[in-house]
Amino acid sequence: MQTRTLILAAVIVVFSVAALRAQTMDQALQNAEADYLDRSTRAADELNQTRARIDAEKAPLLLQMRTTQDRVIAAESEVMRLETRSEGAAEERRKLLKELDTIRQTTSYVSTLAHDGLKAAVDGLAPGEDQFVGDQMRALQEQLNGADSSCVAGLDTADFLFARTERGVGGYRADGRAVISESNEVKQGTFAFVGPETFFRPEQGGVPGVVRSREGAKYPISYSLAIWPPQDANRFFSGQPGTVAADASDGKALRLKETTGTAWEHIKKGGLVAFAIVGVGILAALMILLKVLDLRRMAIDDPVAVETFLQLVAGGSLTKAEKAAHTLKRTTRELFLAGLRHADQPANILEERLQAVLLEQRLHYERRLPLLAVIATAAPLMGLLGTVVGMVKTFALITVFGTGNAGKLSSGISQVLVATELGLTVAIPTLVAHGFLAHRIQRNLSLLERYALQFMTAVGTAKAALDHAPKKEPVST
Repeated sequence: MQTRTLILAAVIVVFSVAALRAQTMDQALQNAEADYLDRSTRAADELNQTRARIDAEKAPLLLQMRTTQDRVIAAESEVMRLETRSEGAAEERRKLLKELDTIRQTTSYVSTLAHDGLKAAVDGLAPGEDQFVGDQMRALQEQLNGADSSCVAGLDTADFLFARTERGVGGYRADGRAVISESNEVKQGTFAFVGPETFFRPEQGGVPGVVRSREGAKYPISYSLAIWPPQDANRFFSGQPGTVAADASDGKALRLKETTGTAWEHIKKGGLVAFAIVGVGILAALMILLKVLDLRRMAIDDPVAVETFLQLVAGGSLTKAEKAAHTLKRTTRELFLAGLRHADQPANILEERLQAVLLEQRLHYERRLPLLAVIATAAPLMGLLGTVVGMVKTFALITVFGTGNAGKLSSGISQVLVATELGLTVAIPTLVAHGFLAHRIQRNLSLLERYALQFMTAVGTAKAALDHAPKKEPVST
């Protein structure tokens, strides 16, 4: 019962709550609808206000945008104009750079031509001409070689070269100084430049001469021309037509004459070693002369001349053989006479006697040959010693003076070459003479040995024939 009551009460409560909630929801919906309408009204008002504000602000913006577009169009036009001007300026710059490069090439070409022409002019200066144009040429060279070298320097050089060429056509004269070759005195005089030749005539008289340059010297040297008639020389130096004595060798004959010198001067260039080599060479020449005389005294007969003597010995006719031996030459005669003196002795003793004669001949005729061999071997070594000494001197001079001064180096180089030349000059003839003499002496000694063997054979034959000869029976009385 109570349970039913409770259930009923619960059902009543539920329906009450549901009815209450239904009423509350309707009110909520109405409230929400009213709020929505209110909010929509406010939003529409705000939207209208915003549109009005946008419309109010849009006009200035459009005007400003239109102004900005006009400015952009104007700026684009200016950019196009500037780009066009920039391209024109670039093209103009390229043209100017090309013209500048052409000018630089032309300047470089002119400078190169001027430099080469000036160098050729310096190299082709006539002897003594440096006194007159040397300073100007050196100044132009410094100007061309300087860092600020320009076309002006090349044009100045060209003007100088043209003026020099114009002055040189037909020759010209100038006063200057030269060294007289005969006295080595510096004298004042007149130079005459005619083509490749230069002549000089002293002021205070003297024989006119041809002028040649000297390396490293301030003044050129004048070689007197005694064959030049004075009247022709006077006409020539006064500018009148006359005969000129020219050197067809362009000075080479004079320089060759100066460098040739005498044999004594040539040996002196080699220094002490050269004198030692010459002494050894003289000793070798004396030895060769003595050996030639010995070889002439070493007279040996031909086998045909000896054959008759050997036949007499083999036949036992010693008396006739001794007479025949005296008709033979000296060396052969001495050998055979010694053999005849001991022909009656045993074969071994006879052989020793003949061997003693041969040994004596060998010692006599082979003496001094080893000395020649030593000289032939030592002379090139002495030349090598002179070469080393000269090279040491040359390197010492290079250390002091450098490699540009050929005059200073010539003494060391001369010592190198002269010592080697003298060493070979002594060694080669000595070696040839030693070989020839040794061959001839050895041939003669070999021929003597052959004759000694033939003599022993002949003596043995004679003794054998005597032993086998029939003995005569004594006659009984």
